[in-house]
Amino acid sequence: MKKYDETVLQAAYEYIRRRERATHPDGSFDRGGRWYPSEAEERPCCDHIRRPSRAWPYSLMTHCRTLPHVAALYGVDPREVRRAVRDEAWKVLQAQEVLAK
Repeated sequence: MKKYDETVLQAAYEYIRRRERATHPDGSFDRGGRWYPSEAEERPCCDHIRRPSRAWPYSLMTHCRTLPHVAALYGVDPREVRRAVRDEAWKVLQAQEVLAK
């Protein structure tokens, strides 16, 4: 198996946790029930996503769970994150987390 950079593994593991709804993007809801990312969560990739509306309140939240967004959040190449996910290399971090408990 290929050796992955620690940051790539962290991004891959975060993507998996967000995909499985174990963790959530950082953000908040407005009074209309629309979700917006926090300043720390928002990246340039978010600029091209439909702004939340009453009909589509989770458009940005859904985007913030995607692999390209998580890769941007960690500042790594999405292709490397995709490979780490495919190779299940992120399971090393999952095992470390379980053993630490």
